[in-house]
Amino acid sequence: MEKLALVYSLADPAGCLIAKQIQKIGVPAWAEIYSFESDIVFINPAKIKEDKIIFLSRHQSEMGTKSLTVHMTGNFSEAKFGGKARELSAALPKIGANYLRGLNTRCNSSDLSKQGFVVSIEVTHHGPLLNKPCLFIELGSTPADWKNEDAANIIAQTIIEDTNKENNDKIVIGLGGGHYAPDFTKLCLRQNYSFGHICPKHYLSELSVDLIWVMIRKSGADSIVLDWKGLKENKEKILRLCEITKLKVEKVQNLLK
Repeated sequence: MEKLALVYSLADPAGCLIAKQIQKIGVPAWAEIYSFESDIVFINPAKIKEDKIIFLSRHQSEMGTKSLTVHMTGNFSEAKFGGKARELSAALPKIGANYLRGLNTRCNSSDLSKQGFVVSIEVTHHGPLLNKPCLFIELGSTPADWKNEDAANIIAQTIIEDTNKENNDKIVIGLGGGHYAPDFTKLCLRQNYSFGHICPKHYLSELSVDLIWVMIRKSGADSIVLDWKGLKENKEKILRLCEITKLKVEKVQNLLK
């Protein structure tokens, strides 16, 4: 079985706690754990030998919502938190979908849902920028949440049990909608769709056909799903760009009917 790297920062309490829970359960034979002194959005991954990387991380938001999230890495605009402007890392869409479903099942069957925890895909954002396929799995959103052992344990169980789960999903990219991609999250949970890179509505004005092709290539996708309502004033532009690609285009609202 192909080995994966599980990576966290010693400066990140949530990442440390998730790693601790994985070690407590037992590190799988197919995984190697790496720790870094610096924040992982700025790491130099040269010492990581494995070809696929899972980042264990805190999630932070102004709303402070208790969250279990999954997302790919890269920047559609300037690079404020690692990576490079308008460049994307290689993605792990099927593992991301496995994680989202595993987190959702475990959250709903535990006390976490009663505590207000929500599970979601996040759109592509922040570094590091890697040629190796990678993703972030995160615990948020406040310092108190970062110390929640039950939440960290659910993330650890999900990584250990669901990383290598069989997945025959259709791989797609997503365009439109907000940062937490609620309709894309619903589609992934309800149907056999795995999302690679997702570009939210606030970056659609900067999107080009070349960047769409990068999203497709780095995700291993062959079709596009639109959050039609979430395209806002960019509907005409996005339809024109999608038409240039000649790829299949679906609207998430139609798929969820």
